[in-house]
This record gives sequence, structure tokens and C-alpha cells, in this order.
Amino acid sequence: MDFKLETEFSKTDILKQVDALKRQIDDARPLPKDVEERVMQKLRLEWNYNSNAIEGNKLNYGETTALLMHGITAKGKPLKDHLDIQGHNDAINFLQAIIKEDRPFTEIDIRQLHETILVESYTVKAQTDDGKSTTKQIKLGVYKTSPNHVKTITGETHYYATPEETPAKMQELMIWYTQISKDKDVHPVVIAALFHHKFVEIHPFDDGNGRLARMLMNLILMKNGYPPTIIKMEDRQNYYSLLSRADVGDSWPFIEYIIRRLMDSLRIYIRGINGEDIDEDEDIDKEIALFKLDIKNTVDLVFKKSEETTSKIINEEIIPLIQKILNKAKSFDELFFTVEKFSTYQYRSEILNHSKVEIIYDNNVGDVLINRNYNNVVFHCDFREFKNSKRTFDIELNFSVEFEEYKYSVYDFTNELVTNKYYHEHISKEEQQKVIKTFVAAIKDKIHQALKSPES
Repeated sequence: MDFKLETEFSKTDILKQVDALKRQIDDARPLPKDVEERVMQKLRLEWNYNSNAIEGNKLNYGETTALLMHGITAKGKPLKDHLDIQGHNDAINFLQAIIKEDRPFTEIDIRQLHETILVESYTVKAQTDDGKSTTKQIKLGVYKTSPNHVKTITGETHYYATPEETPAKMQELMIWYTQISKDKDVHPVVIAALFHHKFVEIHPFDDGNGRLARMLMNLILMKNGYPPTIIKMEDRQNYYSLLSRADVGDSWPFIEYIIRRLMDSLRIYIRGINGEDIDEDEDIDKEIALFKLDIKNTVDLVFKKSEETTSKIINEEIIPLIQKILNKAKSFDELFFTVEKFSTYQYRSEILNHSKVEIIYDNNVGDVLINRNYNNVVFHCDFREFKNSKRTFDIELNFSVEFEEYKYSVYDFTNELVTNKYYHEHISKEEQQKVIKTFVAAIKDKIHQALKSPES
């Protein structure tokens, strides 16, 4: 086989940075046992949580930690979500056994990993070739027996290998891996990333292909002395987008993405070796999530609506979210002649015995008064006079927060409910991102629709 392109990928400067980071770790070996265990525990928990969350698992990081570290199950979450986390963790144990045995992995191992990850057979909704609804039994460790093509967000069909092609293509993949692994001019990280993509292109099983692809990529990395890479849940759209580019022959962006995720893991190792804090900024949110789990198991309510609680939510949760939206909104300002961004805060005046509205403009977003029992907050973005002589138009967008007796509710820019929270609960990073994404999607959609409409 000709590995000319893979060899060229392996000569890039970013891989020299990877090698330099790995040398720092190798030079420090043997590592103290507590350092190795602490770093690997963090990476393992991140891996278990994020790889399953990408595929739709509903357990948050705190619940994942509680399950794997303490055997605590999360109330109200599906049994299958718990089984998937446990199965994924068991599959990592299987990986480590292969590495310890210092042997090549085989198709038999891949089937065994699939069986371990999915734990037990289950039924999912499916469609027949003519579009009729049906169900499909997901079997463990068995290559697919029916097509598993998917519809993309554009409505197009993404085609994977057919069931008839799958056995031969899996054999080809393993032959490719065996041969390229012997080529010393091809970097192991390039091999791992390409194996991931080639496996996903085949999609050999009816379900679990994404988790298994990331598992096998990390197996290749760990067999070569690297830590596992972690694909973060919040970055999954970028991850999917880069895989799609690889589908049409543009492989390097995906390889580079995997390289950068590996560098993140290597730097965590180095911080651990140097005795530094290995926690990341988002770990604070995860720590809060674990705390919330403990609270939910013992207390249903902590606070009720009051001047103090509504003001606290506004200042600590809503205003920071508005500031993030303002940062995104500025990108669209230049498309319009006039832009007005402001928030309305409605509260009941005990003196006048009726509702009053307080307006705060974007340059004073942090100036909201405290000690008022607010009923709602609405953030407005008014874009006026689109800069087009034939189709000038205005766009108005808003999202809102409603304060009720025991909880507050956040609605996005399409007026869809994002979340209900008790007054002791924070708006998660994922929920913030959903609000921000609906803002960007809504303004793009309204501009497109206005431009397509007949000239007035």
C-alpha cells in the first residue's frame, strides 16, 4: 500500500509539538502512582461521560461520577443510560487488558468491545426502505444485517457500507491498519485519527458505532504510549462537521482536530506531574452538578420566589447570559443602520399596587437594581433597516425568563422552553449554549426569509 499522503501528514509541525509534550512525560517516568491514578481517573471519567453524552445519554457529569465512583444511580434517568455508562467503563477495562497483553487487536476484539459497550440487546425505532415505521433489534457484537444510512440536517441521505459490503470492508480496514502500523514514517496519531474515520465510514454495527470508533482510536493511541483523547460533548457539532469533510477526501482538518484533543490530554498529564491543578474551567460546573445530585436526593426545594432570589438569579445567571448574547449580536450590527438592544424587567410595585417595567440598555446591562421581586425579564434585540435598497426590513428577537413561586423558566428566541430551574439551580453551559444558538439561528433564518421574499 502507498502511504505517501499519511507520511506527509506525519511531517507537520503540530506533530512535533505532540512529540515534545510526550517526551516531557516519558522523561518523568516512572511516574508516582498517585499522579498516574489521579490523571487517568480524570481522563477516564471525562471519556465515559462525553463519549456517551455525544450519543444522547442523559446522565450529566455528576451523575456519571456518582455511578462509576460510588455506585449511586440517578433518580428519574433511564436504566439504559446507566447501563451504557457502565458498559463503556467496562470496555475501557477491556482495552487496558489488550494493552497489557501487548498484542494486536482483531475483529474479534472489536466485536467483543461492541458487546461490552452495549451490555444487552434492545429495540429501536427504524424505517423500512419505502419509508414505513418499524422496529429493529440491536444485536451485540454482530455486524449489521440491514442498512443504517442516516438523514443529515440538510435532508440528504448519508450512505454507509451496505450489510453485504461490511465484512469485506472490515477485513480491508484491519489489513490497512496492520500494514500502516509497520510504517515508521507514519505517526501513530495520524493512524489513530484515520482509523476512527474509516471505521465510521463503514458503520459496521446497527448502533454504538460512534462510541466504538472513539474507543478504537484511543486503543491505538494508548498502545503507542499516549493518553486517550476526549471529544467534548459541547464540541460535537464541530467534530461531526470535520468527519463530514473527511468523507469527501479532506482528511487533514479532522486529523488536526484529534491531534489538538490529544495535546489537551498530554498537558493535563504534565500539569499532574508538576503538581499543578489538573481541573479545567468547566470542571467547576461538573463539581456543581455533583453537588446538585446530592441536594436532589435529600431536598426538593431550597428557596422560593423573593426579592433576594429573583435579584440573585438575574445578576448571577441572566445578566452573564445576556452579555454572551450581546457579544454574538454585535457580529450582525453592521448589516443594519440601527440596532437597539435592551432588557425589560417587570416587577410589582407595592406602593403603586400595579406592575412596573424597568428598561436597561445593553451598555448598562449590569445596572439592574436589586431588592425587587421581579416577575419576568425579557431581553430584546431590534435590528432596523437592513442595508439593502431593494429589500430593507427590520428584525426583532427576544428571549425571556419567567419567575414563578418555586422556580424560574428560561425560554429561547423561538419561545421554546429551554429549562425549568429551582432557585438554587444554575443554568448549565449546555442550556446557555442552546439559547445563544437559537439567537444566531433565528436571525440568520429571518434574514434569509426576508431576502427571499418578493420585493415590496
